[in-house]
Amino acid sequence: MTSNGVNEPALHAHRFLLRAGLSMANLFAWVFLFEYFTALSGDLGRALAGTALLYALAQFITFVATPISAAHLRRGTKHSIIWGVVFAAAAFVVLGATLAGYGFASGENGAVWGAAAFAVLFGTYRALYWVPYALAQTGIRPHLHMRAYLEVLIALMPLFAGITIASAGFGHIRLLFGASALIALSVIPAFFLADTREKFSWPYVYAFRQLWRYRNHGLVLRSMLDGLQGAALFLAWPLAIFLIVEGSYVTLGFVFSMTLLFILLFRRAYAWMLGAAGLRDSATLHTVVAVTGWIARLAAGTPVGIVVADVYSYTTQPERGVRADPFSHEHASDRGTFVDEYTALKEIALALGKIMFCVVIFLLAFIFDLPIVFAIALGIAAFASGVSAVIGKRGFSPTY
Repeated sequence: MTSNGVNEPALHAHRFLLRAGLSMANLFAWVFLFEYFTALSGDLGRALAGTALLYALAQFITFVATPISAAHLRRGTKHSIIWGVVFAAAAFVVLGATLAGYGFASGENGAVWGAAAFAVLFGTYRALYWVPYALAQTGIRPHLHMRAYLEVLIALMPLFAGITIASAGFGHIRLLFGASALIALSVIPAFFLADTREKFSWPYVYAFRQLWRYRNHGLVLRSMLDGLQGAALFLAWPLAIFLIVEGSYVTLGFVFSMTLLFILLFRRAYAWMLGAAGLRDSATLHTVVAVTGWIARLAAGTPVGIVVADVYSYTTQPERGVRADPFSHEHASDRGTFVDEYTALKEIALALGKIMFCVVIFLLAFIFDLPIVFAIALGIAAFASGVSAVIGKRGFSPTY
């Protein structure tokens, strides 16, 4: 326990179990759905369109539920954390049952409803799960060597997942149920977290009106652009990699794990180099590396090229209000912690940007071949990253 009552071991245990489960299954889930829709329709374009539609559904649920979730933080943040974890675990159980054809998910129509239920549950988890800022600031400080061991273990989860899928009977089903079990276990230490109450003062409709207020345009636009990048990063790019590695889940897991391990190795070194060179606040540098990271992905055509491109992009990514966590394959405003009303506004705009990206992908999938669709998607993300970096450095966000 710390002096302010935060149970650090409980927080570390909760975050480790949750992130391990998400690292195992979060990103693979959308690949499973893409492959499943391909088998049902026999057409890669229609499968991509269906997967994008489900991803958009998950983001829409987050979009409409975030103000409700933020308002209920007055009842206690621990309450929200626990229910968020329950919804996340239930999402992967439902997806596993859908792919296995159990119960209500049997038959083609049942599979569609099961996939939609997964998207709704996962979107609800994303809206509910807030780590209180006080906990995030005081609790994520384990001993450095222990933190390194845990991060390495989480980084190896995608490789473990790929081997499990390829080697075990019904491996993808076992993986989803196993990830769900890990996530569900994270509820146990969550019960021992310190409970705090946050005040969210905006009424429901008023929260959405803030999207259009002139004083919020910089913050909202940047969050939407980050949402475009997030959907490209955690939906379009993994599916593109899956096709590049010719559907090999072992190779897919290996690529993800190697990327995460190299990020651990190089991220601190890059930050030190920027500080030593006096370039930490260079707007030009951050814009160039943000855009070239996506261009590198566009040029990658082999597993080694994919690892190099991802490591370069993640390592050079600056710390800011909206961040992508490659280890749990999540994208959240203010590190997923609740700070104030503007954090919720960022989260709403982030979801809106992802929805817009999915709509574009849905339409393109019926017009162009998949390589062209993915090239356009990565081009959109590159453009969005450059504009977002410029907006961020000009400080167009409101003061709060």
